[in-house]
Order: sequence, then structure tokens, then C-alpha cells
Amino acid sequence: MKRPSLSRSALLAVLLALACTGGACIRHPPAPATPAAAPAVATLVTIAPGERHQTLEGFGASVAWHLETITGNAPAGIYDLLFPELGLDILRFRNRYARSKPEDGNLNEEVEILRRGTAALGHAPKIMLSSWAPPAALKADGHEDCHDNRDCTLAKENGRFVYEKFARYWADSLRHYATIGIVPDYITIENEPSFIPPTWEGCKFEPTETAEYPGFDRALVAVHDAIAALALPRPPKMLGPEVLGIHWGLLQKYLAPMNMNLVDGVAHHLYEKGPDQIWDWRSPGPDSFADEMQAAAAATRKPLYQTEFQTDEDRGIEGGFETAWLIHLSLVDEGVVAFLYWNLVWNNQSGLVSINNGQAKIRDQYYAVKHYARFTDPGDVRVGARGDRPAIRASAFVSPAGDRLTIVVLNTGGVDAGLRLDAGGFAYARAAGYLTIFRPGASETWKDLGALDLNRAVTLPSRSMATFVLTR
Repeated sequence: MKRPSLSRSALLAVLLALACTGGACIRHPPAPATPAAAPAVATLVTIAPGERHQTLEGFGASVAWHLETITGNAPAGIYDLLFPELGLDILRFRNRYARSKPEDGNLNEEVEILRRGTAALGHAPKIMLSSWAPPAALKADGHEDCHDNRDCTLAKENGRFVYEKFARYWADSLRHYATIGIVPDYITIENEPSFIPPTWEGCKFEPTETAEYPGFDRALVAVHDAIAALALPRPPKMLGPEVLGIHWGLLQKYLAPMNMNLVDGVAHHLYEKGPDQIWDWRSPGPDSFADEMQAAAAATRKPLYQTEFQTDEDRGIEGGFETAWLIHLSLVDEGVVAFLYWNLVWNNQSGLVSINNGQAKIRDQYYAVKHYARFTDPGDVRVGARGDRPAIRASAFVSPAGDRLTIVVLNTGGVDAGLRLDAGGFAYARAAGYLTIFRPGASETWKDLGALDLNRAVTLPSRSMATFVLTR
């Protein structure tokens, strides 16, 4: 039965009466109609396979603390998740040789992680070994941990810093790790030498020696000579100076006095916080790193390695897209050969995978790394890739055999994009795609787009990224 209709004035009176409570009347205007979704803006990414840039060493992360979360009775499937599914190439360990802290005495944890990671990958990952601090006996304060104390630095004997003992510690470390089956591909002799941590291990070095602090340049010479004397069958590549960040010319200050012939690559981190005390990855955002990345590239002809970054204070759900954006900038604006996230596993909603009470939670940052790492390998060469809109950021990588082209595209803009790809003459038999849409707390991750027809557009939403794999 059809309901009787009310006149417009009668209907408004009813609605107004319903809005009157406790003697107060509030007139609610009608809700605006939901606007139709804007059509995706057409955009084209063009690949130039003949335009060659850096050769990749790979992507990775650190297992420096919380090793117990993935040793022994680790969560089921965790090694497949962390190694082949992620596409991990480089595993960074903390040098725990000759520790004074009892919890650091069990190097069998590193042995187990390497063994199980190798089994999952089908080959051994590259190993990077970094020192947060030498043993307590070599520290001026007698402790490996710092507490914002100015004497958290190298000890002195007879008025001289103990560079030779520091170098011997490194040589002894490499000998010992080799006996347990861990042979590093890379070493960094001091993690963040410019920084005295508030509650964890560190050892302050200035670029050159001062009355108060040892010189990183002299420590590098001493360690290089000590390792050369070992006559190792496969000596590690030495990287440095692994400073905290690249703003304010910090990297250049450490590079200037260094003997660059002693290092195989230049390593740094990407931690930056301005006077506003907000992490720069959040505000003013990833593009604020671009100028400094270009300056870092101009400062050296050595291969560049980004060896540590995480989205600090991300509330456990933010920073995934910003991580992807910074990886893009590192690869394209700076030309790094490797990008390492800080913590492969951690607790308290941090790391690529957060493990709490034996339960693993994959974070958005995992997918940011996976989009670059899963279908690239060491030896791949970055080739030309350009979008026709500033918001579309693209990079592309060709395998050494030339039989795989991997394209990673980000939409940093505020509107969806209808993306088309021009493979630049790369002949392929199959094209596959994977999409992640970053929405803090509700991201849609690693959606398999199936077999693709590159003649048709793919919708790339705002704050999303896609990896396309073209194979012959």
C-alpha cells in the first residue's frame, strides 16, 4: 500500500521536532550528496632498457636484537616469510663477539638464523656485520651501552686512543665468526659514529681525532691494516662511515678526511629530525631528502649503501608508503646499490615483522620492501623509467641475463591514476602485477593482478604502489 505523502513544510516540521531535545532545537541542514569518484587520471610510464645506472647489491634488514624471537620454537613459516617471500638479499648482524653482557654471549643464534634462512632461500644471503660498540674493556667508560655520557667512546692508554686494540678486536671477530660458519660479505666498523645513544650500545668517533674523541679516519686505517694482515681467502668489503643521516652535510664531514681507497662503498642511514622534533619521513616528507641524496651521490664515486632506516614513532600502523617512497628516492635520486630496513623482526609493533608472544604480524613496511626486493636480485641493473606526471614515481630493473624486467611504480598524488606501461621494446611473453594500497590500519597488500595486458590501463590509487614483472 502506498504511504500518504507529507507536504514539504509538514516534513520539515516533523524533522525539526525530531531534532528538538530538552527544550533546545538544532536545525540540521541536509547532508550533501556524496560526490562521484573522480575518474582516474591517465598516466604513462615509459621504460628505457638501454639506459643503464647502478648494479644492485640487494635489499635487506637487520637482526641485531630480539634474535630469540626467530630461533628455537619460532613462529611457523616465519623463515619463508622473512627470506624467500620478502626477497631478502642482505642480512645485517650486530658484532657480538667478546661481549660483557651475558645475553649477548650466544652466537649460536646467528648461526641458526643463517642456517634456516639459507635453507628457506635455497642459497645463503649476503651477511653484513656492524659494530655498535667494541667490548667494554676498550671503552673509556668501561661499558658497551651509552647513557648520553660524553665518555662513551674509545679508551685511551698513555694518552693515546687504543686504535690498535680496536683493530685487533675486529680481526679477532672475523676469525671467530669464520670458525662458526659466518663469513661476512661486508663490515662497517662503527654504527653511527657521530652519535652517543641514550640507552644502547655506541662508541663516539669524530671525523678526525680531537682531544676528547678518536678519529674515524684513523680507526679505519687501523682496522683495514689488521684485516689485510689476516690474508683471508674472501676478505669482506669495508663500508663506511655509516653515519646517522645525510642532512646538514654530516656524511661529507666524515668522508673528507677518510682514505677512500680503504673502503669499497659509502654507507649511511636516513634518520632525520628537524627543529620541530618531527621525524622528516613524516614531515616535511620523503621528498625533503632528495637534495641531500643528490649531494651524497655527488660526494663520492664509490657505491652507495643505505644500511639502516625505520619509521620511528609510526604508532605501529603508519609509514609504510613513506618507506616505499624513500626507497624509490634512494635508488633513483641517490643511486644506492643496496637499501636495508632497520629491523627485520622486532616487538611492540615495530620492524618489518612484529613478533609478540610468539605471534607474527606483517607490517606495511614489509610490503614496501617486498615490492622492490621480491622480483629483483643482486646483479640486476637499474634502467631508465619515467612517468609523465610528477606524482608518478617509477624505477625499473633488468636481470643480468636480460630475461626479466621489473618495474616498480608509486602514486604519490592525491588522485587515482589510470596507469599504462610502455616497456620500451623489451620483448616479453608474460606480464604479472602486484598492488598494495597503503591505508594506515587498513591497507590492501600485495594484491595479485594476474596476467596483464599492457595495452590496457591499470588503476593505481592514491598512496599505492605496484610491481610489474615482465618475463621472456
